[in-house]
Amino acid sequence: MAADGGKLAWLGENAAKLFLVGAALYAVFVANQVLTTYTGTSYWFASTFAWAAWILVPLGVLGLYPALVERRPYLSRAAAVVTVIPVLCSAIVFTGEIVEAAGILSEAPGVLALTPFVGIVTFYVALALFGVTVLIADVHPKAVGVLMLVIASLFPLDRTVLSGLPGFVPNGVELVAILAIGLVLLTEGVPTDEARTPAGPTP
Repeated sequence: MAADGGKLAWLGENAAKLFLVGAALYAVFVANQVLTTYTGTSYWFASTFAWAAWILVPLGVLGLYPALVERRPYLSRAAAVVTVIPVLCSAIVFTGEIVEAAGILSEAPGVLALTPFVGIVTFYVALALFGVTVLIADVHPKAVGVLMLVIASLFPLDRTVLSGLPGFVPNGVELVAILAIGLVLLTEGVPTDEARTPAGPTP
C-alpha cells in the first residue's frame, strides 16, 4: 500500500497548487459566463481554460490518495481509478480544442463525441468518492471532504432544482469550493506518519 501511495507522492506534495491553479483557470470560464449572461459577449477560448482546469483539479484530487490509502485502501483505490478517467477525457477535449483552433481539425471525430460527457460525469463521481473517503479516513481536514461533496452535489442539482439559474451561479459556487480546497490543503501541510498509520484494511 505504501508503494502505491509513493507513486503519487509528487501529486500529494503539489495537490494544493493543482487546486489553486485549476481554480484560476476555471475562473476565466466562469467570468466568461457572467460576461455572456449580461452582455451577450463570449470568447471561444474560455471553454479551453475550463478543460485545462478539469485536468489539474482531478490531479489535485489524486494527490490526496497517498495519505488516504493507508487508512482506507479499497475505497481509495476505487476512487483513484475513477479519477483517472476525467483526467484523460479532459486532456483529450483540451487537445481537440487547441487543434481545432489551430485549424488542423474541423471537429472532433464521432468516436470522441461522448468524451466531454464521460469526463464530466466521472469527475463528479470521483469527487463524491474521494469526499466520502476523506471524511471517514480522518487524515486530511474534514472540510476538504465536505467541499468535495458540495461540488459533487452540484451536478444533479444544476440539472434539477437549480436549472433555472444562470450557469455562472452553480459554476461560481464550484469555483469557490475548488479554491477553498486548495487553500485548506495549502495550510494543512504533509500528514504525519502517525496520522497515516493504517487502521486496518477496511473499505
